[in-house]
Amino acid sequence: MIRLVAALVLFTLASGTHAARVEIPLRVPLDAIRQALAARLAASPERPNEIYREGRCRYLNLAAPALEGRDGVLRLSGPGDAAFGVELFGACQKAVAWQGTMEFRLVPRIDRAGHLRVRIVDSKLTDASGAKAAAVIWDQTKRYVHPRLERFSYDLGASRDALLGILRASAPAAQGSAMEQVISGLRVLEPRIESKQVIVPISLELPDAWLAPPAQAATSAAPLSEAEVEALELALQPWDAFLVYSIRQVAIDNERLRQRLFTLLLESRYQLVALLSGDEPAGSDPLRTLFIDTWNELRSILADSEYTLFVDAGDAFAALQEAAPGLDMRLTPDGLRQLARSLRPGDTADPLAYDLAVDPQLQSLFKIEETQDPAPPPAPPAGRSRLDFFISRAYAQEPLDRWVPSAEELPDYQARIRELLSKTTIAELEHTPLGAPYDKIYRSLVPATALIESCWHQYVRRGGKVTYLRSQSSSIGIMQINQHVWRGFYDIQRLRWDTAYNTRAGAQILMRYVKDYAIPYAEKTGDPDHVPRAAYAVYNAGPRGVGRFNKAKRHPREERVDERLRTLYQGIAAGGQADLSSCSVVMK
Repeated sequence: MIRLVAALVLFTLASGTHAARVEIPLRVPLDAIRQALAARLAASPERPNEIYREGRCRYLNLAAPALEGRDGVLRLSGPGDAAFGVELFGACQKAVAWQGTMEFRLVPRIDRAGHLRVRIVDSKLTDASGAKAAAVIWDQTKRYVHPRLERFSYDLGASRDALLGILRASAPAAQGSAMEQVISGLRVLEPRIESKQVIVPISLELPDAWLAPPAQAATSAAPLSEAEVEALELALQPWDAFLVYSIRQVAIDNERLRQRLFTLLLESRYQLVALLSGDEPAGSDPLRTLFIDTWNELRSILADSEYTLFVDAGDAFAALQEAAPGLDMRLTPDGLRQLARSLRPGDTADPLAYDLAVDPQLQSLFKIEETQDPAPPPAPPAGRSRLDFFISRAYAQEPLDRWVPSAEELPDYQARIRELLSKTTIAELEHTPLGAPYDKIYRSLVPATALIESCWHQYVRRGGKVTYLRSQSSSIGIMQINQHVWRGFYDIQRLRWDTAYNTRAGAQILMRYVKDYAIPYAEKTGDPDHVPRAAYAVYNAGPRGVGRFNKAKRHPREERVDERLRTLYQGIAAGGQADLSSCSVVMK
């Protein structure tokens, strides 16, 4: 579970004691250092490419320097030009001129204030032929340039403060004073250079009481009660709000990451649903479980991005979870809020705001189109009376909403639902065409999915009243669309009370799963018959479940579900008809 965190933490026992030291890395992107170095080299903000100028005839320019890390040294270099002459009678008499590359080799260090600085190892001007001119000019100008670089300072305070804010907010109240003692002993260690960043380790000395995990209370294997599920839902809302906010901010800035971010959002939400349904044990701190599992993937997505402050703060929490189990850290809503705000420090909106409303921006970022209502009936053709029109309307299909069919009504209900599923499937294929054989697979998969999920029912009668079909984990309606997984993407009230809307949303979700996960999986295995099984595995358990049916050893519950879907799908694909009295498929 914490495979990544283990690689981030240097965990050592101090000699002769049980104390331990944990190192948490702060990352400073090379591009941020490059920009700061270039600004420091410039003679003035108004002329950023001008390094030195004395009158019209003596100058040194550097354009767009690059910074790279190699062999433990930072190499700052870029194209430049220079002249070193005198002005006579209004004209420059150039004694020497140069055009080539300016280069500095630098070693990062930390000063007493904890700021990142650089030490100059060497510097030079080079070109293809004018080595002597370059040496003359550099001897005259580096005495102006070197002191500027030596005054370079990069403040790590914002990253350090964000990191410490997360730790303070996550420590239990009883451990508050102990955490402050640990923080007061914080040390900033010497930096090291990687290919795209400079790593500045933060060292914390942990008390021995934190090293042993706390005793685990016995957990009950009994299913959660309705009140317990409701309490767990409330406890997990801050996590889902945090994840949506974080993913949204990154998706706005990085279109190329959106598919991976969407998959991550789905996986985390499916895991949340598994906790609510009891398929996964919630434990004493379900928020921690969701964070650790999701954080590993999120930080890998953001590894080469500009969100180092966000990644460092999250790593700090994850690292202390690994190194100090006895601290019993809790990721509180305030801690999540601080972590989320490190993505957009100036944003005043509450990143943990939570509601069930449709979020048009979220739909747009991840290309979830609002499902459209069927077209209104056409106007009566010319030459026919309005009476003809109203008669034709009288024979039109009646609404399916709030209909819980009796045994006598079941054949009529079944025929109407079958027609709705067929029309919805055709409409989705017209909107998003699939090539053979996947189009035929999709036509049978939609009704098979609705059959296994709900036996084609949107409503049930409970306590003498008609209400929408709902599972313990809040999957609703004919397609059992989970309102936690799809919060923000679909209208929850319409999913509950509008049979056609629920059907269209389910068909749209299945189409996405077929295209994004099932077909790539089937192409990888070389078996098109894997498409319906893979698509439904994702529909049932999220993207991580895409190939679960193909494993040598399967979870018994998942195996039963997968085989049930396979039976229903094969029956419908072979021309069978759904039988709602038995929730099965019968052949004609």
